[in-house]
Amino acid sequence: MNTGSPNAARSRTAFLWVGLIVPLAIIVGATAVIAAWLPELPDPVATHWGVHGVDGFGPRWIAIALPLGVGGGLVALLAVMSLLAHRLPQSSAKAALPAWGSTARFLGGVNLGLALFLSFVSLVTSAVQRGLTDAGQAPDISGWVLLGLVLLAGGTAVGWLLQPQAPQHPAGSGGVADVIALSATQRAAWFGTAAMARAGVVTLGALLSVLPAATVFALAGGDPNGWILAAVAVVLIGLVCTMLVFRVRVNADGLRVRSVSGWPSIRIPLDRIRTVEVVDIVPMAEFGGWGWRIAVDGRRGVVLRAGEALQVTQRDDRIFVVTVDGARDAAAVLETLRIRETR
Repeated sequence: MNTGSPNAARSRTAFLWVGLIVPLAIIVGATAVIAAWLPELPDPVATHWGVHGVDGFGPRWIAIALPLGVGGGLVALLAVMSLLAHRLPQSSAKAALPAWGSTARFLGGVNLGLALFLSFVSLVTSAVQRGLTDAGQAPDISGWVLLGLVLLAGGTAVGWLLQPQAPQHPAGSGGVADVIALSATQRAAWFGTAAMARAGVVTLGALLSVLPAATVFALAGGDPNGWILAAVAVVLIGLVCTMLVFRVRVNADGLRVRSVSGWPSIRIPLDRIRTVEVVDIVPMAEFGGWGWRIAVDGRRGVVLRAGEALQVTQRDDRIFVVTVDGARDAAAVLETLRIRETR
């Protein structure tokens, strides 16, 4: 599929409006209203409500920083990731595989829903504090937050419907692996390394950076749940680090794909393999991102960059893919060993 096709162009134009321009306009508009209310707000302002009322405070300027910085930053980051995903580094063995998939369409809807939710909650938290001298007297906002969640879900659905159906990339279609001529006494094996493309590392790093920023805001505002957020950030960062580099091995035991950290680890014996193929993968369009992924069509695998990948279909119809340089050679060795095992 060509990036310049009319369908792709229409999808991108709709995404620009639904997933970037309108959400940023909503956030900027809400921030402008809060800025006008700023002289009427107490200092410090309430930033968090617990079971017994307000239990977190922060400087007055945080009422503007949260919607504009966190909200606007998230919207911009998701939009850039969707719009530029097709420009990320590809496999050196193949030409670029640009595509616009349903993942980008969904993220456009998410951006609209996020903008509505964050703007609404920010307006409510500021509105209930206008005229107060002590932010601790602010009333409970639980009901308003629930309404905000409705706006989040509704905005996401509306954003999805406002965009045209995304052009589809043919999933999992590729060439059958070659076969190597081996005598009965010869052995064959293949070893390689699957590493995430630099652009993928940068994108994931940018996404994860939101968590430390949110943690700092929470702790600076005296939020008692800030340490929970910090723990979540550490766990997620550690989890992502296990997905950056994998070792790929093909030998008489079958296919083995293992993270350099030791987990996750996948092994598929030869007797469980039905077909071996070499396919072209577009991470965002087909798998919604990078790392250990599960696609909408049920495929699973280690997707670390766009381009050539080794794909194995098991006898129970489960499909596993791994993007690795030299996928064609790996597939040839695996197919040769599979045929020998069958015979």
